[in-house]
Amino acid sequence: MVAVSTPEQILSIQDRNTGKNKFLVQNLSHSFNAAKDKTVEVLRNINISVEEHEFLAIVGPSGCGKSTLLNIMSGLLKPTQGQILLDGELLKDITTRIGYISQTDSLLPWRTAIANVELGLELRDVPKKERKNIALKLIKQADLNGFEKSYPYELSGGMKKRVDIIRILAVEPEVIFMDEPFGALDVFTREMLQDYILSLWQKTRKTIIFVTHDLGEAITLADRVIIMTARPATIKSEYPIPLPRPRSPLDIRFDPKFIKIHKRIWYDLKEEVQKSGE
Repeated sequence: MVAVSTPEQILSIQDRNTGKNKFLVQNLSHSFNAAKDKTVEVLRNINISVEEHEFLAIVGPSGCGKSTLLNIMSGLLKPTQGQILLDGELLKDITTRIGYISQTDSLLPWRTAIANVELGLELRDVPKKERKNIALKLIKQADLNGFEKSYPYELSGGMKKRVDIIRILAVEPEVIFMDEPFGALDVFTREMLQDYILSLWQKTRKTIIFVTHDLGEAITLADRVIIMTARPATIKSEYPIPLPRPRSPLDIRFDPKFIKIHKRIWYDLKEEVQKSGE
């Protein structure tokens, strides 16, 4: 277990790695304004490094500020203090280099599946024929053939989420943020989509930062898991996940190595869940 608490520690870790650093979060703190001129401190002195092509999962108690951290890292929210570096340059605003997938259903109900996938390309003035070819290719890869002209209300929860994902892939972002994207789905659909995400990552090697409250999901998907404390959240610890790839969500949870890793991290996370409850 490696605790990460200062930029100096992060840089020393980075120097020892052979991979390129993609994201660097430095001295990040954030507070929200509350009633009666009071503020609520959500994040305190967060420092995180993310390597290029890394699949990083962030886990913490409910309400600890995971989504707030993701919103700041993606440029959707300005921090009270600190900075984000993307490829060594200060992240000042929302950028098309980052794709964001949320838990909520964000498909436009009046557009068909293919029209939803084409949306980002359309906004970038990609020619109609080209964006259609890109969308059809992604729909085929996502096993959605035959549903191109279906509207969101005609799709299952898992199918809608796949359309949501390939809509982001269509514009080819360098980094993909996922904020509990499978939280509202049943366990079988979740496992199916976990398998889909793993296969996508294996093919594209996009840098992915994945927020979840499900520790088993984090271990199944990630190269590394970061544990956040109860609010005001700091980075408590981080765990490399030395499980071989490719992985199968259906099989990996019965692996003795998985069970050992899960048990070790759970005791660390359990303390923060209990604090959050208090």
